[in-house]
Amino acid sequence: MPLSHYEIIGVPVDASFDVIRRAYRAKMRSLHPDSAGSDGNGQTIAQLSTAWRVLGDPAQRATYDVQLEAEKLRQVTSSQQSHRAPVPDQPAPQAARSRREAWVFGVRAQIVHLSSRAGKSATQTLLLKGRRAVRAEYDELVEDLVGRIASDAEARVRAARAAGVAPLDLGVGATLIGVRAVADQLRRSVAGHGTEIDIMEAELLDRMWDVLAHELPVGLTASLGGNPGVSKVLRQAG
Repeated sequence: MPLSHYEIIGVPVDASFDVIRRAYRAKMRSLHPDSAGSDGNGQTIAQLSTAWRVLGDPAQRATYDVQLEAEKLRQVTSSQQSHRAPVPDQPAPQAARSRREAWVFGVRAQIVHLSSRAGKSATQTLLLKGRRAVRAEYDELVEDLVGRIASDAEARVRAARAAGVAPLDLGVGATLIGVRAVADQLRRSVAGHGTEIDIMEAELLDRMWDVLAHELPVGLTASLGGNPGVSKVLRQAG
């Protein structure tokens, strides 16, 4: 059986986008003709490029994962049938999923990963600044925010595309769209009278934006609306 895209890049199937990107770049550098020890294998470079093109795009990766899972199931079924009487084929649950559902699932998974990572970074920053809340309280808030940011993933991606985000950056762009959407909801819901929890959520959202925005050009983040600045609004209102 040919190597999977994951095996070509050298990462597990559940690797995050960042892990895949780092592994791809490291391997590509090692294969560069100018790199010490490189054999300049053009076929290997082509395979690596193809693997990255698929795994670096949330939609293509989700579809590929479904196909990979279906192929594994077929192999297991074939092996079992060689040791026992034939049984009627059973459709693979994963393979039965529509391509659109798989695409949305993949994008949402990436948004969850990115917003979770940004939330942890924001929490660390706020704790270092001496906020009164303990880490467990921030972790609980981040978990809730991540779920809200990742909701309606398909609409988030459409908005990111409309703003001019490149295909490989759609995960980051969609996550930033989600952060702003949740921040806008918070601003409207508190109507200028935010509680301490509201302010903590607002501070997390503003800092999560800053963490993620570093991955995109300044002009592009501006087209996505820029930092929501909701924490400043709530503090002034208080």
